Amino acid sequence: MLKRTLIAGLGLVLCASAQASVTYQDTVGDLFDNGLGNLDITSVDVSHDEGNVYMSINLNADIASANWGKYLIAINAFDDGTGSNPWGRNIDFGGEGIDRFIGSWADGGGGALGYHHFTDWYEQSGVSVDFSDASSGAIHYTISRDWLGAPYDSFKFDVMTSAGGSFDPGVDHLSRSDQATGGWGETSYSGDFLVYDLPAPGALVLLGLAGIMRSRRRH
Repeated sequence: MLKRTLIAGLGLVLCASAQASVTYQDTVGDLFDNGLGNLDITSVDVSHDEGNVYMSINLNADIASANWGKYLIAINAFDDGTGSNPWGRNIDFGGEGIDRFIGSWADGGGGALGYHHFTDWYEQSGVSVDFSDASSGAIHYTISRDWLGAPYDSFKFDVMTSAGGSFDPGVDHLSRSDQATGGWGETSYSGDFLVYDLPAPGALVLLGLAGIMRSRRRH
């Protein structure tokens, strides 16, 4: 019995740096033009391990067939930042200071760029994207925790869809359950940013070790 308990406890330690995915739901059909299913967010899944944050944007269409669309992630990881974005999109973030930004596109097989904000926006590697599930409407991102910056235990974010024009708004915002903009020529507005918690992997490992020690004392 003790051996089984120790093995279970060790399994907890080995898995402690990972967290089960958190799903953030969005309203379907909340666009100014609901024919734009490739820009209609249905949900976003977020998880992490010791080295990376994993984010999947789920959309209401086969985006491989649509072969166009821009998918944006605005992140507030620290206490400062800016209300602008490096792609010049017509978006009001509601007072959030954005210091990390991911811009991605489905066109031509897809791609993504990551940006840091210091005194201005600077392109910086640390983000990769996977469009292999595009026919199911899913885009998968791997975001380096080093790129996000440390130390931190959570970050705030919004996910938006847009189009190719440099002054286009966010067509759909994960942070809102209602329409974010009235049309292409109008500003879009974020709601309250979502929060994702990043417990320190070391703290989770210690929790697993504490479970092992308690099991030892009981036997």
